Amino acid sequence: MPRADLGTDLLTIGLIAVVIGLYVLANFGERHTVPKILALVAGGVLAGLAILYGVVALIALGAGAKPELLGVNRAGGVALIAAGLLSFAYLLPPVQRGVARLIPATPGSPVVYLTVVLGLILIAQQIGSQIQQVAAPLTYGDLLSQDIPFLVLAFVGVGIFIRRSPADTMQRLGLVPPRSQRWWLIAVVGIGAFLLVAFGIESIANVVAPHQQKQVTDVSNLLFSHFNNPAAVIFLGVLAGVVEETLFRGALLPRFGVVVSAVLFAALHTQYAISFATLEVLILGLALGWLRVRSGSTLPCMVTHAGYDIAVGLIPFVFK
Repeated sequence: MPRADLGTDLLTIGLIAVVIGLYVLANFGERHTVPKILALVAGGVLAGLAILYGVVALIALGAGAKPELLGVNRAGGVALIAAGLLSFAYLLPPVQRGVARLIPATPGSPVVYLTVVLGLILIAQQIGSQIQQVAAPLTYGDLLSQDIPFLVLAFVGVGIFIRRSPADTMQRLGLVPPRSQRWWLIAVVGIGAFLLVAFGIESIANVVAPHQQKQVTDVSNLLFSHFNNPAAVIFLGVLAGVVEETLFRGALLPRFGVVVSAVLFAALHTQYAISFATLEVLILGLALGWLRVRSGSTLPCMVTHAGYDIAVGLIPFVFK
């Protein structure tokens, strides 16, 4: 996510810390009534706040407020209201059973409910976002402060030390060797395949939406301008590969399936708004999800993800 200033960074860390705390509560709620009720209430409060903010945003936009000041446009305001309403609808047991027929989400689970609420709000935010201007480039500290809490969230979300032992947690997150050695080869081949897909999508974007594509490129170049040497590029790629794959393919995919986890993966990259770059991330997420399911491990996904990011970062050094 783009960096604006120290206050924004601290707010982001604080919000993630609150989410981690809610997941601790929800995991206790898997076995105990009181924390389950509290976790469901917390999810309902978040859903209510999403509806409230969506309504206020629509009223303010109707009165002439600028979307940049609100952080959401009209489509985003409607999406937030819809996200809140859908979150409340998911509380109904028939709805939960219906969803469970489509994806492996456990009905009645406070952990799943909390994830549904946060996921819907994240998607709504993506719908309402625009390609964001970057106030300052990311630093190593920014990356670590943003990514390490997400890594912690993945382990907390599946209930480490609450519902699962460390060994069971590693198994649940897919941090185990793949079913066969050939998946390592497929992971490496996948790097080249993704580069070809990205090149194709970006070629189309340069023709269909050149202004938008230039905005995305400018934002990315500025955002990662401090990572302007091969060692920094490798650090950036490995960090993203490990953290994002542990969270999305490790923690989320087994409960929400390939498609939903890929959509959430794309929605997290809010600096791209809805653009051809979002399509690239979505396709990457779908393919990595397939790799996770077929290999039985998150580790090959990390190799492909990190390798792709590193290759994209190193190409300018090779051809400059």
